[in-house]
Amino acid sequence: MKTLNFNLVTKSGNENLEFKFNKVLAIGFAGRDQKKVMEHIHELEEIGVAPPESIPTLYPCADELVTQEGYIQVLGGETSGEVEFVILIQDNKIYIGLGSDHTDRGLEAVSIPKSKQICLKPIAKEIWLYDEIKDHWDDLILRSWQKLDDNEEKLYQDGKISEILKVEDIITEVKKAYPNLNNIIMFSGTVPVLNGFVYGTNFRCELEDKHLGRKISHEYVVEVLK
Repeated sequence: MKTLNFNLVTKSGNENLEFKFNKVLAIGFAGRDQKKVMEHIHELEEIGVAPPESIPTLYPCADELVTQEGYIQVLGGETSGEVEFVILIQDNKIYIGLGSDHTDRGLEAVSIPKSKQICLKPIAKEIWLYDEIKDHWDDLILRSWQKLDDNEEKLYQDGKISEILKVEDIITEVKKAYPNLNNIIMFSGTVPVLNGFVYGTNFRCELEDKHLGRKISHEYVVEVLK
């Protein structure tokens, strides 16, 4: 098993959580609104990606792809992040984090599973207890920004978490393929991009909970190997 250390932020204070995992999944096409799902599918079709056979779709990823570092290296100039909430389960407790399903868009047109496997999966160091936020879950907000070569940061994604399948629904779907969900990390699926895919040099994302007045944020630099 791999191990990551998180800062668990709760209503009563913060504590270190050692999280052990041996399964990582990226959930694709996980929108609640089928119209929004089709928008994302059409975004992908525009860059040559064939539509999925079924939705949602589960993409297994190697454990070692998950990183808390603020820096990743990629092959080629057509990769981009996707802001996502992340479900982490250990000892039958559900935690919520923030991550980016960074994906190679060029390879995605050839094979979505391979495009998920070729890039690291950044994840923030802070997590929350799902039990503390599930009563106002649909009000949480996901956002991301990208910097381009001109170093100007632009809003890339901005949507309510209610656009994505509920945590319980994702768990139900995943259990059909993987009955034992302990020690697992699941990238949830994303909200639509605002103005088409952008391939930036820096990706910043956040998960905001206005009810409890807190945010999880993460930022990383993208270096294209030459």
